[in-house]
Amino acid sequence: MTDAQTPISVEACEPIFARLSDYPRLAIAVSGGPDSLALLSLLHRWKDAQAHGPEITALTVDHGLRAESADEAALVARIAGKMGIPHTTLRWDAGAAGTSGIQARARQARYDLMAAYCHENDIPALLTAHHLDDQAETFLMRLARGSGLDGLAAIPERGDWAGIALYRPLLDVPKAQLIATVESAGIPYAKDPSNTDSRFERARLRKEQAAWQALGLTPEALALAAKRLSRARAALDAATEDFLAEAAQVSRAGSAAVDTVALMAAPDEIAIRALQRLIAMTGGRDEPVRLAKLEVLLEELRADPGVPWTLGGCRLIPENGRLQIVRELRRDGIADLTLQPGERALWDNRFLVSLTETAATPVTVRALGDVQARTLAETTPWLAEISPLARASLPSCWRNQALLSVSCQGLEPEVSCREAQFSARFVHASA
Repeated sequence: MTDAQTPISVEACEPIFARLSDYPRLAIAVSGGPDSLALLSLLHRWKDAQAHGPEITALTVDHGLRAESADEAALVARIAGKMGIPHTTLRWDAGAAGTSGIQARARQARYDLMAAYCHENDIPALLTAHHLDDQAETFLMRLARGSGLDGLAAIPERGDWAGIALYRPLLDVPKAQLIATVESAGIPYAKDPSNTDSRFERARLRKEQAAWQALGLTPEALALAAKRLSRARAALDAATEDFLAEAAQVSRAGSAAVDTVALMAAPDEIAIRALQRLIAMTGGRDEPVRLAKLEVLLEELRADPGVPWTLGGCRLIPENGRLQIVRELRRDGIADLTLQPGERALWDNRFLVSLTETAATPVTVRALGDVQARTLAETTPWLAEISPLARASLPSCWRNQALLSVSCQGLEPEVSCREAQFSARFVHASA
């Protein structure tokens, strides 16, 4: 077994990053702490050893929650620059966020910003520096909450955020080894005071580390338990994929539908996972709906499958033997987005929207809305073929309160896609 204090060698990088070699471009989340800087250094060394390694971009999110965050972003920029790696700082305005649940909301914002950047720059995968100690802590935190299989399987090695692949290649590496790696390379790093702030659950758990390790609950043992549970999760996820392939349809219009009879006949665990996945991709949110709410939903659907529901930013409406799942348009609607000529952006965590460089001025992207959708459907054949429930949440292009166009790649005629200055693609639709 490798000593946890031994820096990771160049040779050890190959099995860590081997599965990433087929990606043309990778982004890496770098906060300025030792974990992410170790990942940056290791990835840089691994790429240099490849004949044709992927292009690497470092991303830092300045959340503004601490006075030091801007300096930490600048530190990462300097280190990445010395390695010849492009770096971008993304900023989140936390001013109106309040203090309740701030860490969870900051995490959501970080991933939203980085996923949007990746979409805008044709980067298919994002790497984070979660490590073995993170895995063990997550397992204990979720155990304390009474989490089920998915929670106890803890942090997955591969995930997804708004259509961008997420990889966590260091989950088998202890934090001490990452610190040894950056220190041996002479890389300076920042220390986040929130890591020892007792207001936060993870920091309180770390203060009691000696006590739970004395009981044999070492990070290695806890991470091993999480890894074994993750095998069961992977098997259930595969069964869910098979079920969705047979019984569900995901539309390029950003909606989904699942056969009601098949859903009611499926084992509870598969039905719940299928609903969770369809709601997540359709509702524009990446945080999953709580398991307890999904359990209630399934129970109520089985008791009366004809009753409509609202959950996770979605409307679930029974129609013609299928459960239609569409983006909910609340009174405050979906946030507008300003799109500059030549720019691409992620709208509502569902659609990658773009405006050609030849566009005269910026445009506003907003949900089409019920009234406009009904009116346009009368004269637009491809739009008329989309479920009326889904039309209202399609991305549309506006300038000075005038509707210019509505787009949905894969549904509108190909000639329209070529000629339109504005286009939109649902990021969760399969090719």
